Amino acid sequence: MTDTSKRDLARLLTRARRAIEDPARLVEHDRAALLGALASAETHVAGSPMPWSLEIHIASVEHRHGLNHYVALTSAELMSEVAAYCRECWTEISDARDPATLDDETVASSYFDNREDEHLSTDRIELGASPPAAGYLLETGWYCVLANAHLSTSTADLLDQWCSKEATDRPLNIASSIYGWFVPTRQIDPGTHDQLPDDLLAAIRFGRERGFDHILFDCDAGTADGLPVHSW
Repeated sequence: MTDTSKRDLARLLTRARRAIEDPARLVEHDRAALLGALASAETHVAGSPMPWSLEIHIASVEHRHGLNHYVALTSAELMSEVAAYCRECWTEISDARDPATLDDETVASSYFDNREDEHLSTDRIELGASPPAAGYLLETGWYCVLANAHLSTSTADLLDQWCSKEATDRPLNIASSIYGWFVPTRQIDPGTHDQLPDDLLAAIRFGRERGFDHILFDCDAGTADGLPVHSW
């Protein structure tokens, strides 16, 4: 995952949701690929500028000792933090109720209604996205480049034939380039699986297991261990 966009993360979250919904259908190498993609995304997001705006909820409590500040992603989470402060200081107000039995909104409202010397203020603000270097967000992907030699000449001819057809008539929605082909690595459905040659299936599986969205076959690229190499 070389870049992070809403589209990238939405696709990754969709894969994770499907795996959780029906784990029995997830074969081991797809599970490993998904875990690898999640780990890669986690690392990238943690070390990258934020590519979109984020709304946060903030609160400040003024008291005799100074100020307490709280930040949360939702109003409910923010009120939970404020209520935790109120429950700690509950004995300082004249309320016989047990704050542990009250919801967060009630606790906060009751506490500050009875504390004239303390004041709660809340707000909601939007953190702007970090401006991208190009001035706009580029659509990016996660792909690897493999030598055409990982495909036999008969498979190469087959890919050329598919590229000449309408997208709806192809077993895979591939694209041709000057030097080779751009092939998706998504899971192949049973109806399509038998139409694909073994060397192409092996390359697709290689890319998917490593978390790539696509493979770019290129005549000038290097070869990878674990995949067959053909003489052209």
